[in-house]
Formats: sequence, structure tokens, C-alpha cells
Amino acid sequence: MKKSLTKLLILSLFISFSWAELDCPADEAVHVDTRTMLPDGSPNPTYGQEIVTGLCGCLGFVNGAIIDGNEVTFIVRMVDNEPIRGIELDIYHDNPDLVYSGVDKGDKLEDLTDSEGTPRTMTLLGNYLEDRLKVLAYSTSQAQTAGNGEEGDLVHITYELVDGAELPSEVTFYFGLANLPGTSANPELLNVVCGYPDENSQVVVSTSSLSNDDLASLPIEFALNQNYPNPFNPSTQITFDVPVSTDLIQLSVYNVLGQNVNTLVNSVMSAGTHTVEWNATDLSGSPVASGIYFYELRSKSFTERKKMLLIR
Repeated sequence: MKKSLTKLLILSLFISFSWAELDCPADEAVHVDTRTMLPDGSPNPTYGQEIVTGLCGCLGFVNGAIIDGNEVTFIVRMVDNEPIRGIELDIYHDNPDLVYSGVDKGDKLEDLTDSEGTPRTMTLLGNYLEDRLKVLAYSTSQAQTAGNGEEGDLVHITYELVDGAELPSEVTFYFGLANLPGTSANPELLNVVCGYPDENSQVVVSTSSLSNDDLASLPIEFALNQNYPNPFNPSTQITFDVPVSTDLIQLSVYNVLGQNVNTLVNSVMSAGTHTVEWNATDLSGSPVASGIYFYELRSKSFTERKKMLLIR
């Protein structure tokens, strides 16, 4: 199985707006220490005890699939609140008609560096055992993820439907083992995972996908367009694009003194092109005076401001 990287990246972006944000607070993770020996060969004095292992890392699945003929690709997502130096996952699913085909890196495993900022890479391996998929990512050069606390695609896992089988409407997944070696709190790279679907909290993933026409219509980056009409009276429309992966979006209006006149949007928004009308009023609903105003679109990774003119 070998897909075009561009196609896979576009499709993964396309699917991911159905992704529900992981609840993964950047708190210290507490786990039972299962190491019997320390790296120097001495007995581990904290074996069996709860120990602090660093900041949480969390795993989950996108609720959707990439369908390409008889191939079905599912996306595992990760939040890394601290840099991660590898992964070890045992992944189970409940449909015998889906046979493992291959695994590809997501953006979380691309463009890696070591702790000094030198570019490094991780090797990704997938091997189907008797009843589960074993996924490993490791580095001999101390490559690590960004550890920026943001969600991203970790791996894309592709299965093939057996001959004559129909595509199921949903597939249930869980992790029998989830190991994310962290970096900040412990030089022995203890596991810092603290949120993932396990056998007692399995996740049901839909195999629904969107059409190529829908895919083509989705914006791939933020954009703020010029308001229309401009100049205007008594109202104007502001159109902006939100890409698939998004966070809190704010659209605000300011006067020439830099004072916030009105906030038109302050929420998480779905991917697409959005249009908001401003009726030339302030936060209290009172009409504002004629003059120059600025409107600003802001997210965690994007800020742009444009000018408009109100003529009473």
C-alpha cells in the first residue's frame, strides 16, 4: 500500500473537522511505575508505586475514514503536552473483514528535531500480530515531537476489505497498550500517556467519508476578505475562511484608537467559508459614529486586520 502523500495529507485534513477535541490538560501525569530495574541495572525503588512522569499525552481517533477503493484508512490523533520520543501502540478492532495493509506518519511525526533543534527523524513500523496491530515509532538520534500541546495526526492506519465484504458503517477500536515516552520530567523516558480509549472505554469510529466535491470546497488556510459593501451604511458583511483544523475564532471591530467596538465572533467554528454581518453598532447595541474602523480575525495561529469606512 503506497498512497500519494499529498492526497493523504489533504484527505486527513478534510476528515479531521469531524474530530472531537481531546480533553488533555497539561498537568503532570501520575502512573504506576512498572519498571523493575533502572537503566543502570539496579533495582527500581519505586516499582509498583505511583510516580509523577511529566505532562500528559493523549490519544484518540478521528470519527471518519478515508475510503479509496477497497482500502479504508483511519486516523489516530495525539496531543503532546511535552515532547514525545517514540510511540508503542497495540490497537484492536472488532471487524474481521478489515485486514491490516500499512501505516503512515501523520504530521506529529514529521519535521522532528532533537532537544537542541537539530532536524531528526523517527522510524515508523507496523506489524499485525494474532489479534492486534503493533505500531512502533523510534529514533536512534533522540528525535522528539514538538510538545506544543496541540492536536495533530499521529498515524494513518490503512486496512483492506477482504474480497466480497461490504464496508461496515462503523468500527470499534481500543488501545490494549499505549506508550508515549516523554522527556521533561524524567530522563528514563517514562510513559506519559494519560488519556486514550482502552478496553473499558472503546471508541466507535464511523466509516463515513465526504465526496471529492466537498473536499475541494473546503479552505486549506485562514483568510480574511474585504468587507462588502465598503464604504457602507447601515451594515456590511465580512467573509472569512476557516481551515479544517481550528481553535477559538475571534472576529472583532476596533476604532482608530484601538478600542474594541464590537466582537462579532468568539467561538470554535467548523471548517468552511463564513459570513458575518455588522450593523454598525457597539457592544451595547448603540449605533456608532461615521468614520474608519478596523476588523480583525484572530485564532491561535493566525491574525489579520482590514480597514472599512462607515458613512452615515
